[in-house]
Amino acid sequence: MKYTQFASLLVLPCLLALSSCDKKQPAEQSKAGTPQQTAAAEPDWCAEHGVPESICTRCNKKLIAEFKKKGDWCKEHDLPESQCILCNPELKEKFEAMKPKEGK
Repeated sequence: MKYTQFASLLVLPCLLALSSCDKKQPAEQSKAGTPQQTAAAEPDWCAEHGVPESICTRCNKKLIAEFKKKGDWCKEHDLPESQCILCNPELKEKFEAMKPKEGK
C-alpha cells in the first residue's frame, strides 16, 4: 500500500468523526429562528394596550372572531371580556404582572 493511500485511510475516518460532532445538538438549538427562540427574543407584549400582543384584538382584528365564538366578548367596550378592565378591574393587576420587566 502506498503512503498516500495509507494516510487517506487514517485521515478520512478522523474527518468524518469531527464533522459529525456538530450534529449532536438538540433539534431546538440547531434550528435558527425557531418559534420558541423568536418568542423568547421578542416579548409578547402590546405596550399600547397593556395586554400580550398575541391576544390584542385592537392591534389584530382577526382575533375578534375567535373571542366572540368562545363567548368572550364585552359588547359595551368592544373588547374580549377576559381583557376588559373596565368591567373587570381585577384584570389590570393580572396584566400588569404579565408585563415584561424593563431591560429584559
